[in-house]
Amino acid sequence: MKTKKLKNRYESPKIELITIALEQGIAAGSATAHPEDSNGHVKDSWSLDQDDSRTIDW
Repeated sequence: MKTKKLKNRYESPKIELITIALEQGIAAGSATAHPEDSNGHVKDSWSLDQDDSRTIDW
């Protein structure tokens, strides 16, 4: 006995766009950075350490 195959109805593709207005951004308000030390001074020079010449196994 043969069974009849049902065909799916064609549904044309569509593109949907959702615009969301953010006040500060996705993660901008979740953290703050304070570059100054406890006295309120910003350190503007790099500290130079000795080169690290270790062999690292991957």
